[in-house]
Amino acid sequence: MAEMKVFSTGIDPEDWIPPRFTALGEGKTPPIFWQHLPEKTQSLVLVMEWREAASGQRVHWLVYDLPPAAEGIHEGGPLPEGAKLGRNDFGENAYHAPEPDPQHQLRHYDFVLFATDLPTLDLAPGADFAAVKARLRKAVHGDDIMPPPAADARARELYPLGHIIGNAEFSGHFARDTDRHI
Repeated sequence: MAEMKVFSTGIDPEDWIPPRFTALGEGKTPPIFWQHLPEKTQSLVLVMEWREAASGQRVHWLVYDLPPAAEGIHEGGPLPEGAKLGRNDFGENAYHAPEPDPQHQLRHYDFVLFATDLPTLDLAPGADFAAVKARLRKAVHGDDIMPPPAADARARELYPLGHIIGNAEFSGHFARDTDRHI
């Protein structure tokens, strides 16, 4: 079976995020699509995180209860029926477009898709990422399986989230210097 995949038709992996998806442009939501989900996937969770951000500024976009049968989220378009928009770290139930760093520092944004074995997270719209992760928590590891090494932050984050049955991600980057492309 092919490996789970998440991708965008508007952002090339490991490349610049086009201005139309940033605060320098239109701030539109990027198109996000998925393929090859695990067979027992019941719902999906999508999170966009600013990798270098301090806690409390990391989550820019959170969507949960995404139906696996949907093909994805279209550029600037509505969410698939049944999906819920979560609260980002800026207190908004919305996509928070990448903003340029005042010192022109490069910022990396990770788009992570989680496949879950739950048909719904049973959370109201506007839940934050901590509430989503709490709902995904399930002990699945016996005493014989040690947590991942401390250096692998993503693996350590996912370790206690037993309702996640697969994940995939891609990244884009952004800096003020990209505004020459507007």
